[in-house]
Amino acid sequence: MSKLNFASFISFFLKSTLRHKDFRLLWTSTFISSTARWADVIVIGWLTLDLSESPLMVGIVAGSKMAGYILAPIMGMAADRMNRRKLLIIASLINVLVSVAMILLIFSGHLQMSLLIALALISSVTWAIDNPTRQAFIADLVPAEDISNAIAFNSVATEMTIVIGPSIGGLLIPSFGLLGAYLTITFIFGVDLIVLFFINAKKHIIFKNKESAFKSLHSGFTYVLGNQVVFLLLAIAFLLNLLVAPYRYAFLPLFARYTLHAGSQGYGVMTSMAGVGALLAGITILSFTPLKRKGRWILVGALGWAISLVFLAFSQWYFVSIGLVFLAGLSQAITWTFIATLIIEHTAPDMRGRVMGIRTAAVISLPLGNLIAGALAENLGVSVAQAIFALTALVFMALIIVAKPTFAHLD
Repeated sequence: MSKLNFASFISFFLKSTLRHKDFRLLWTSTFISSTARWADVIVIGWLTLDLSESPLMVGIVAGSKMAGYILAPIMGMAADRMNRRKLLIIASLINVLVSVAMILLIFSGHLQMSLLIALALISSVTWAIDNPTRQAFIADLVPAEDISNAIAFNSVATEMTIVIGPSIGGLLIPSFGLLGAYLTITFIFGVDLIVLFFINAKKHIIFKNKESAFKSLHSGFTYVLGNQVVFLLLAIAFLLNLLVAPYRYAFLPLFARYTLHAGSQGYGVMTSMAGVGALLAGITILSFTPLKRKGRWILVGALGWAISLVFLAFSQWYFVSIGLVFLAGLSQAITWTFIATLIIEHTAPDMRGRVMGIRTAAVISLPLGNLIAGALAENLGVSVAQAIFALTALVFMALIIVAKPTFAHLD
């Protein structure tokens, strides 16, 4: 494993799977849409706090924004049976329309909590369509020998934006206000829609599946249960989304406002530092030759993520909290990138849509985690609630290490 200097780093990108035009467009679309999606999650969280002053409502809206993940296995099945480009265009169009509705409601002064929750639920369906379809679409756009590299590139794009997107969302609020933030988010979703139309529609694979929709869906779950590697990775993803990921959406707004008294500007800086950590992790992963023992990197990332949040729970100092959020963002990006890469690499081509649909459905634990986090913070305070979540995650990860010692050698 050798680190690349700047010149060889640029050469690496030019010779990578990004040289394939249609994959380059998909990668660009992935980065754009995922950035806008996660920025929206942060903006709507702060908007909810402004409207309600309730930690519980923040958790409810954050949960509603991701509730559509429960439909992901069905959408993954659709991705194996339908035109994937058209599915992505539909999802992008819905995102644009929901964002426009938010602009009109904010501008007119008619935005209420009931409407906010309804729009969050509508947009959540696009999460279920988008994620498994994009993951399965990758193999349609590059030669077989480049699939592994393409998966790594797409995973890095996706997982970095899980942290970078919220960072941008946090900066939009103090910079442009809530109306300006949604104008920006709508513009970004519109760019994504345009990029998707330039992908060659003929370059996609539809597997000829004569099974009924129900049987096809059942086959996906059966495959996951029979694939020990994929099943364990999905279990870890479920636990991390439930116990660790809510720090961004249910806890950070509360820390910024009530513990650190940093306001929306301080909140934006905190989320930005998480994005810086994610960006550093992504560049580092791509700047090295393929890393061995990806399982070990998942464990390191997950443990580092949870430990940084334990310290965050007890931090009363703004700059210390910023540093801890940076570490959390870095660890988060490492963890999600290698989980996504290993799942795709250990899944048969004709099952990728369904498996990634189930992988996306595992994120249903995130809105559940947001809801529980909001309730705990309402009753116990944000610091105690965050500490409970992070320490519970550490216990579960320790149990996995003891029960599956070979996981660290997984590649």
